[in-house]
Amino acid sequence: MFKSSPLLMRRACVRDRSYVSLHVQRFRFRPKSPFPEKLLEGSDAELNFLADALEKEGYQVGGYTAAMPRDSLMTVGNTIIEAPFSWGSRKREVDLAYSGVLKELEKEGSITIVRAPKIFGVDTIYDDIGPVQEGVQKSGKNGNHVWAINNSRVVIGQYSNVTTHKGVEYLRACVPDGYTVEILEVNDPHAMHIDATILPLKQGLLVYNPLRTSEIALRRHSVLREWDLRPYPFVPRKRETPPLFTTWEWLCMNALSISEKKVLIEEKDIQLAEWVRQFGIKAIPLPLQHVHSIGGSFHCATVDLIRHGVIS
Repeated sequence: MFKSSPLLMRRACVRDRSYVSLHVQRFRFRPKSPFPEKLLEGSDAELNFLADALEKEGYQVGGYTAAMPRDSLMTVGNTIIEAPFSWGSRKREVDLAYSGVLKELEKEGSITIVRAPKIFGVDTIYDDIGPVQEGVQKSGKNGNHVWAINNSRVVIGQYSNVTTHKGVEYLRACVPDGYTVEILEVNDPHAMHIDATILPLKQGLLVYNPLRTSEIALRRHSVLREWDLRPYPFVPRKRETPPLFTTWEWLCMNALSISEKKVLIEEKDIQLAEWVRQFGIKAIPLPLQHVHSIGGSFHCATVDLIRHGVIS
């Protein structure tokens, strides 16, 4: 269903209100209204196709039981951390979708599970917060989406309409000893997740969205000073169908690197597939445009809970 958080929050996350208004009547883009049935059917088919592709690459894939699993869970070292959701409509998502998986992992003894604190009584996150983005960022405890840089103990995130100052404080308190959380300077009044801001393709190589951040901002992070930093070289095309709702065309950067030499991308992002070849990376094109309408792409729609080998 469409998200049912307060109007202030929904407005903060919508990039093109004129675009959304065109779909209000046709797709019932309003809280507590279901997504169109054909859209969900298309998403289910795409996710099944994605699961098959990952299994063929040797990955163990669990069930898809919620919206975007990387919104709610992240793995840092041997610790899995649950994010306190900024969207009230998603606060029980982990309980309903992943509690069984988390309990099984915890029984193994080698994984530490950090569950998000529960809010009892009135949620005051949106009370008297002033300007939309600044207020949402500085209000209650919530946070989603960061990048952990390979072979380091640095986690890079961004403040946004779903990642607040309190949320970052929470994450810093939860990461294992020796890890640090750093904040990237980003210029985006409608920012949500970092997946469309930076894309680490492999060790030492990162692509960034030049509309959101800059090489200067990235170089301020010592872990990235020796990296090859490339601005995304193309202008993504807007599309009408399937509708993007609260997402945007820069989901082309929301790809999933599954090894140093392979990355999953949307099948229509042909330019990106050809461009990454110069770095010795093979693009595996898969359909995922219906999933885009729900709120994310390959990186959002997956979350790796158990990792082997290098820190990532």
